[in-house]
Amino acid sequence: METLQVLNKFNGCSLDNYPQIQHNNLFKRIRDNFHFELFLKGSNMLFSPFYTQLRGESFPELTGFLSQNEEFLDSLKDFIVNSLFVYSAVIEENANYLINEQDIIIGRLMYREHSKFEVKFYSHYQDELQNSYNDKIYIGRIFIDLNNFEKDHLGLNEYFHSILEQNAKIQERALHKLRYYDDYKKPYLDEIAYLAKEVNSEALERIKLFPKSNFKNASTIALIESIDNLLHIQNLMLELKDFTLEFENKLRLGEETNYVKYLFKFSKDLINDIKYLSKLYYLISNKISKYSII
Repeated sequence: METLQVLNKFNGCSLDNYPQIQHNNLFKRIRDNFHFELFLKGSNMLFSPFYTQLRGESFPELTGFLSQNEEFLDSLKDFIVNSLFVYSAVIEENANYLINEQDIIIGRLMYREHSKFEVKFYSHYQDELQNSYNDKIYIGRIFIDLNNFEKDHLGLNEYFHSILEQNAKIQERALHKLRYYDDYKKPYLDEIAYLAKEVNSEALERIKLFPKSNFKNASTIALIESIDNLLHIQNLMLELKDFTLEFENKLRLGEETNYVKYLFKFSKDLINDIKYLSKLYYLISNKISKYSII
């Protein structure tokens, strides 16, 4: 119930602390087909773009919240979609799952602390949403703070802290889900843990050298140094991603199906994060060059 308690603190008022962005057709479609999923009373409850409950058992507090918060939920949807546009590359990396008219996106809000949430995203096919809900495809996650749209250091700190959190989860689940745990521990699980810690440590140190907030007014020297650090971090991420995909393929060959789905989410997030680093590289490079092809 923490999620409802936090959302109710906004008293049904629209959020107005995010930028107004003119989106392309893909982002417009995502916004129009956005399905919220909230974890309430021990289960995930799914809602249509018009906040009709599609899955889960309703209860009075939820019914009252939905009836009194339509404007707030509309603005929350915009807050999330605009965060996807500015502080991630989840949509760009997964456009093939989202570009058709029947493709919908599900945003699962997971409460963290204060006004902060992790939002996990899934894609599904509209006609199969009710009958084959468990076939949804995980496409990524972002982190939002409903009191602050703007993020220090382009939000990178959150992603690299998340790598350690995810590594801890896949290590723990390996103990319970892998049939031949000992065969995989030293050559794969231990190496992933080592690389994850290396990426986290190196990235957080280099991110400190970035302009904290306002890249628009940063000096050319600061931007050039940021590019160098981005490329270094990206190389470390690529090494971790490639090794994780190698392990994932090994597990599929070994038919370790009970575990591989957890590793897939980890590798998917690594791929998205690398894409976001590339996105930042091109944005900063264009600013440095003072030249645009458009």
